[in-house]
Amino acid sequence: MQPTNNDANQRVYALDALRAIMMLLGIVLHTEITYGVIGYSEAWPLKDPVSQNIFFDILFGFIHSFRMPVFFVAAGFFGALLFYKKGPAAMLSNRFKRIVLPFIAGVLVIYPMTLFTFTFTVETFAGMPTALSDSWHLIATGAFIPTIGVIHLWFLYFLAMFAVLSWAIGMLFRKQTSFTRSFNSACTYVLQRPLLRLIGLIVPYFLCLVWMGMSGIFTNLSWSVDPATFAIYFLFFGCGWMIYKTNTLGYLAGGTWLQLGFATVLFLTTNIYQWPKEAWVLTVQQISTSVSGTLFIFGFLALFLKYFNHYSPRLSYLMDAAYWVYIIHLPIAGLLPGIMAAWPIPVFAKFAINFSMTAAISLVSYHYLVRGTFIGMFLNGKVHKRKKIQPIIAEQESSTAAVLAGSRN
Repeated sequence: MQPTNNDANQRVYALDALRAIMMLLGIVLHTEITYGVIGYSEAWPLKDPVSQNIFFDILFGFIHSFRMPVFFVAAGFFGALLFYKKGPAAMLSNRFKRIVLPFIAGVLVIYPMTLFTFTFTVETFAGMPTALSDSWHLIATGAFIPTIGVIHLWFLYFLAMFAVLSWAIGMLFRKQTSFTRSFNSACTYVLQRPLLRLIGLIVPYFLCLVWMGMSGIFTNLSWSVDPATFAIYFLFFGCGWMIYKTNTLGYLAGGTWLQLGFATVLFLTTNIYQWPKEAWVLTVQQISTSVSGTLFIFGFLALFLKYFNHYSPRLSYLMDAAYWVYIIHLPIAGLLPGIMAAWPIPVFAKFAINFSMTAAISLVSYHYLVRGTFIGMFLNGKVHKRKKIQPIIAEQESSTAAVLAGSRN
């Protein structure tokens, strides 16, 4: 039997938690990438010259392979929830207040902070004694202004565009025509059947990678939008949208460990194996990425529907904090490696310190500077009364209120 609309709405807990965890995994990525062996040039200029380990490259690739695809599926689900439950106008208003305004504020405030800390750490790694003064001069003189970019907030840039595009498409599909009824029926049929929904996402996923000309998804860190990157993330967003629209979330709860296990094995096999330098290899890697990526998406949906589909005070607190924590963490993650540059400690110790300190500072700043203040209202649309910090901080209201791309007003 198909789940009712009430059933689908009750499962917002699971997707709310999923979206927040995918967001918080960004802290892991941005605190460990500095200690990998592979260089990412302008995308990530920090590379500790004496503390490196290939483990961090594998970890980065693994998390990167599923984090944002899963996030955009959850974001699409909540976008549809807003559109169909609160109305098209309310959806646009919500997206403007919760995405566009925080994006603008984040770029204006976080970008100079990030540039300061990154410049300091890059010059410290290079052994330059003027690292601190050079970093300060860059910000104090305003020399950074022409270079302002979207940094790690690129996903908000995309979400703002997705909101407008999905609103337009949603308005077209509001009219009940033979085409819209047939399209909705076909999507429902596919999403209800495990093999069909896997194939239905794998094929366009693969075609987008072919269009992109890469074995993995390109991260769009500039104001100019790469069409293939836009298309592939809108594909995931649209998948989440249709899951809500067709009320098929309940059908996705099975096959958790089979999907995640196979996806992990496929990822490791593809990325650890020493492939020959032949033209056909890229196609094989693109097929592998699209298959493992799709399995990760539905595997994580099943995992959270099975284990996190209920209210939890501690998890709810993290869901409320995730937006702020992700926005503010990058300058911290960029500064600490420079401070530790000369410390004679193992690379894994440096990562542990960077991750734990970045997470702790971000969470403490949320609790004392954001929660219960106008900043919290600005980001999340709700002001929480402060309570004393518990082992993971205080009991809170329902997680149905969105953390990032969700259903808050």
